[in-house]
Amino acid sequence: MNHPGYTVTKSPVTKSHPIQWHNLIRALWIGGLAVYIIHLNTTDSLHYYLAPTMQRLLLCCPVPFLFIAAIMAWHGLFGNSQLHCDCEHPPPSGWVRSSLMYGLIAIPLVLGFLMPDQALGSSMASQKGMSLSYGPPEIRRKEPLPDTAELDIKDLSKKNANVESSVPATKVQFVPPDEYSREFAELAEKLYAESVIKVYPEIFSETLGSIDMFQRQFAGKAISLTGFVYRDKSMDQESHFALGRFLVMCCPADAAPFGVMIHIPNADSFPTDSWVQIDGTIGSAQVNGEDTIEIQASKITPVDQPATPYIYTSADSVKAYGKLQNK
Repeated sequence: MNHPGYTVTKSPVTKSHPIQWHNLIRALWIGGLAVYIIHLNTTDSLHYYLAPTMQRLLLCCPVPFLFIAAIMAWHGLFGNSQLHCDCEHPPPSGWVRSSLMYGLIAIPLVLGFLMPDQALGSSMASQKGMSLSYGPPEIRRKEPLPDTAELDIKDLSKKNANVESSVPATKVQFVPPDEYSREFAELAEKLYAESVIKVYPEIFSETLGSIDMFQRQFAGKAISLTGFVYRDKSMDQESHFALGRFLVMCCPADAAPFGVMIHIPNADSFPTDSWVQIDGTIGSAQVNGEDTIEIQASKITPVDQPATPYIYTSADSVKAYGKLQNK
C-alpha cells in the first residue's frame, strides 16, 4: 500500500572490483623501492644521486615504505574483492591500462637495479658548460691587465709570477670587494700561508673561488688538486685541458661543472674523463676575454676516481679548512 508523502529509494549498488592483484603489484613496487634505497646505501652509491644532506632524509624512507608494502600485501592476499573506500579514484580497469600504468612506474626502478652507478663526466659537462670562473671580477681590476695580444698563456703566467714574487709576503693583503666575499678573503689568508696549497674536495669550489678572486696575490704559489680531464674544441689540446669537478647542491640534475685550466706541454697524452692529480704553480690566463686562473703543471699523476667524485658547498669554509688541516 502506498502512503502519500513517502518515497521508496533503492540503495546504490556497490560495484565489485578485484583489487587484490592491484594491491600486490603496488606492494611489490613500494617494497622494491625500499630495497633499492637500502641497496644504494649498502653499496655506498647514494652520493651518485643525492647530496649528503638529502641522503639523510632519504634514509628515513625504507622502514615506512616496507611497512606500507606489508599492509598492502596483506590486503592483497587476505582482503576482500570490494573497494576499500568510495573515493573517485578506482584502480585502472583492463589489462592494457593496468599494464601501461604499472609499467611506467616500474621502468625507472628496474633500470635503477640494472644500470651501473657512475658519476657525471665530460659529456654532461659539455652540455651544461664548464665554468672556469669563480669570484666576482671587481677585485681583479685594481691594476691594468697586461697586453695579452703580445703574450701567450704561459708568458702571462710567468710575468704575473715575477711581479708577485717581488712583493714581501707581509705586504700581501686580501681585501674583500663586498661583505659577501669576506669568507673568501679569510680563507685566502689561510691558504696563502701554506707553502703548497692543497685543494681539499670538501671545500673545492671555495678554495678555487678564493684563489680566483685574489689571483694576482696567489700568482706563483704551489698548488695540488685532483679532478677529471675535460676538453672542448676551443682548447689547444696539445698543451691545455681543464681539470673539472661537479658541484652538486641537491642532486645531479642541478650539478654544475667547475674547472681550472691546466697547462702542460704533453696535455694530449692524458685521456678525457681520466682522473689525475695536478701539482704545479698558480698562473693566470684569459679565456673568452675574461681573466681566470691557470695551473702551470709540473707533475701530473693518474689516480683512481675518488669514492665521492662530486663536490659540495660548505656552510663555513674557513672553519672546515681548519678541521681538515688538523686531521
